[in-house]
Amino acid sequence: MKIRNERKKILRLLVFLVSGLLVMTAGAAVYNYMYMEGSPISVEVPYVKFEAGADVSSNIGVNGTYAQLTNMAGWPNVTRVYQDAVRINNTDTSGHTCNLIFDSWSGSTGTVNYIYVKIFDTVGGTQQAGTLSVTASNSTGTFSLPASTTYYVQWEIRWNGGAQSTDVVNIVLKLSVT
Repeated sequence: MKIRNERKKILRLLVFLVSGLLVMTAGAAVYNYMYMEGSPISVEVPYVKFEAGADVSSNIGVNGTYAQLTNMAGWPNVTRVYQDAVRINNTDTSGHTCNLIFDSWSGSTGTVNYIYVKIFDTVGGTQQAGTLSVTASNSTGTFSLPASTTYYVQWEIRWNGGAQSTDVVNIVLKLSVT
C-alpha cells in the first residue's frame, strides 16, 4: 500500500511538472508586435563625392559615392607616390567632417612594406589629418572638408625587396562623412 501511494505521489508530481512546463512554453509564445513605418524614404543627392584624379585610372560610381582605383603599382624596394590618385569633392554649401578608414585588404599582404594614404588640400599642399597606414589598419582621423572644396588623396606604396610581379593586394577603404 505504501509503495502504491508513493507511485501515486511521483505520478502526480510528474504530471504537475509536465503541466507547468506546458504552461511556461505556452506563455513564452505570446508576442506583441508594434510597427514603425518610414514613408517615403527617398534618395538624396550626395554632397560629398569622389572624382577621378590625374595619376590613376579609376571607375567612379554614377553618384560619385564609389571609387575603384585600377592601375596602381610599385617596384620592389622603391616608394611609388600617386599624388592625385582620387579626389574628394564637397559640393555642399556647408563644411563636413570626414574620416578615411581602413576596412580590409587581401592578397600578397606579407610582401608589402607599407601603403600610406594621405589627404591634401592641393597636390603637394598641406596634409589634412593623419596618415592612414594600410599595414597598421588605421584611419586618417577626422578632417574638416570645407564647403565647395576638393581635397586630393595621395597613395604611397612600397613593396619589400622580395616582392614579385605576381604579387597583388586588394584594399578596401571607407569614407565617413558627417
